[in-house]
Amino acid sequence: MLLSTRAATNDLDYMKPGTLAYYLATNTAARAKNFAGQYPDMVEFHSFLTIGLDRFFMPSWSHKFWLQGVEGLSATPIGYSNIFNGQGLFTMVSPRHYLCATHMHPENLLAGFLDTHNKVHWRHTLERVGVGSDTSVGLLDDELPPSVGFLPVLPENYTNYLPTSSGSLVQGIGMNQDMMLFGEPMTFSSGNFVNWNSHNSVPFGLTTNWNVTIRGGDSSNPALLLISNQLVLVSHNYFVGGGPNYATQIRDINRVMHQLSTNHFLHTDYQLTPYSLTNWPKIH
Repeated sequence: MLLSTRAATNDLDYMKPGTLAYYLATNTAARAKNFAGQYPDMVEFHSFLTIGLDRFFMPSWSHKFWLQGVEGLSATPIGYSNIFNGQGLFTMVSPRHYLCATHMHPENLLAGFLDTHNKVHWRHTLERVGVGSDTSVGLLDDELPPSVGFLPVLPENYTNYLPTSSGSLVQGIGMNQDMMLFGEPMTFSSGNFVNWNSHNSVPFGLTTNWNVTIRGGDSSNPALLLISNQLVLVSHNYFVGGGPNYATQIRDINRVMHQLSTNHFLHTDYQLTPYSLTNWPKIH
């Protein structure tokens, strides 16, 4: 495959076959190869196309969705009962705990989760605690079943496997309030933040027609990587061009998850699940 002039002038050692960055690009592109990269390909469930509360009362995952069947789709709710669309959603990181943008307030809302059997499960927030860098941890009023599930997160040692130099792009996946999942070229060079730009494309990855620019109302919705058939949580939409790097907050997030579990007498002390990257060679 020929690289563009722009890409060819950069140091693409991190994108050599066998590296994690190359895998993320080609794995995601392989999911998209039979799709045109238009709205019907990217929207998660078909009833949303009818607009309105049908997405709660007649919900069904779309068989035309480019990521149909990928593990972890259910971990982000399909919306709130008293908000028209998918604004300000959070993402589950245990059967009870979620991560979200601090500047949103999902604790006042009733969230609906569409499980793998096309059944909706409703949950309230018991408590939400801020961690920092616009990240909060929330605790639901009851456990969600395995048919909803939760997402693993990028581990602290991701810097051994992914590029951190400025301009080194990694193929990610973004989500907006229209319940679309789309291409999101990411850079991890800023440490505490992950940045993305819809005008870029990742070598060997999705073309720019798969990218969507974040807009007002998309805050808190997740930023992800696709590893094998599993979505891995990286961040959430804080502003148009990026969000907090969860991998740099793992210890603080785990501390708050423990605090919430203790405050509400949970029988299980849930913690984050870091996704192991040891199948790929270290580049640093």
